[in-house]
This record gives sequence, structure tokens and C-alpha cells, in this order.
Amino acid sequence: MAAKNSQNLQKNVKLPIEIWSFYDWLYGSQKHSLFFDKNWVCDVLTLGATHFLAYEVIRDIPMNAKTIQFGATFGPQIDITANKITPYGKFVIIDKNPLQILRCEQKYENLYPQLSFVKADVTRFKSEEKFDRVICYNLLHELPPLSKIRAVDNALNLLTPHGKAIFIEYSNPSKWNPLRYFIRMFNRLFQPFAEKLWERSIDMYASQPQLYNWRKTTYWGGMYQKVVVTRKPPLR
Repeated sequence: MAAKNSQNLQKNVKLPIEIWSFYDWLYGSQKHSLFFDKNWVCDVLTLGATHFLAYEVIRDIPMNAKTIQFGATFGPQIDITANKITPYGKFVIIDKNPLQILRCEQKYENLYPQLSFVKADVTRFKSEEKFDRVICYNLLHELPPLSKIRAVDNALNLLTPHGKAIFIEYSNPSKWNPLRYFIRMFNRLFQPFAEKLWERSIDMYASQPQLYNWRKTTYWGGMYQKVVVTRKPPLR
């Protein structure tokens, strides 16, 4: 029954045009998604940074935190985060693609009682519920500029007064990084919106960046960045 449902979903997945144009071969295909979900494939594509970046995320997540994540990721990141949150917390993942939600539901089943999935568009998602942590993991580089702005604003709007938003993303590699020009060529062929994160920092995609504190750290010769965002205390 699950296999039949997967086939039906694969035929009916409707992605935004900007995602469909460049990523349909990946997110619209069950076969390709399962292949790229393998840990060793993620390690190859990230030059060994997969586990490192996932553990960098949970450095800023306390146990039992109420957490929401934009996008159903490949590899071990969801496992690592769910284990840190523990069954006493809450871990919600939103993704617009029903095929990716089904993939994750089948992968995790009842492994993590704190984990749930919601079909929603991260650029339009609204909720009265607020969260201690909001994670945006390697998602922004796939979105065009206006969608980047909407996703960043939505992430910040979901925070509790003392919450944190955690962005893991590609960044502008240092000029001495030997992979810089290979990555640029790859981006222009396959990830046309990624270099917007070379040109502008993540805070520049927020409508009101002055209301928040932004802490940025880069890794792997500037290839990756982690940005942690907290609200500034109100002026008295």
C-alpha cells in the first residue's frame, strides 16, 4: 500500500515553478530522493560536512525544546536533531512536497514520538503557535530572492521572545579556497539561486533585521555558514 501511495504521489506532486524547473528530478522522484537520502551520498556532496553541520545545529538547541524546521532534509540531520530534542520536546517539520513528507514518515515511522510532519509552504506558513527554535537547513539557496525574504521573515515570526532561529546554508567561499570556482560553475548549472547568498548575507533578506541580533560563523573555507538569530530586548 505504501509503495502504491508513493507512486500516486510521484505523479501528482506540484512544486513551485522555480523549484520544479531545477529540482523536479530530485524532489519529484522517489527513486532519486531515496538515493540522495543515503548518508554516504550526503557526505560526498558536502565534502564530508554532513554530520559536522548537523551537530552545529544542535549546539544551539536545548533538550526538550519546542522546535520547528523548514524543509524535510536528506541524510542524518533529522535524526541528530530529534535525538537532541528528546521525546519530551516537540519537533515539527514543514514541507510543501507530499512525496518528501511521505519519504520521511516511512523512514522514521514511530522512531521519534516528538517528530511530526506538516504539509505547508515555508514562504506562506503562518501559525499562532511560537517555537523555542526554528531551523532552516540548506533551504534558502534553492529559493529565488523574494521567496528567501518570505521564508526568513516567517522563520523569525515563529520565535518565542527568547527563541533562536538557526540557519545553515552555503556561503561565499574564501578566494583562497581551491573549490571556489568549481562551486560557482556548479551553481550556475544546477543551483541558480545559490549565489544570491554569496552576494547578500542572510540578515539582508529579513524585512526588519534591526530588531534582531545576528551571529554568523563560517566553515570549510567559507563554503558553509551558520547564522543564529535572536530578538533584541525591547527598548524601555
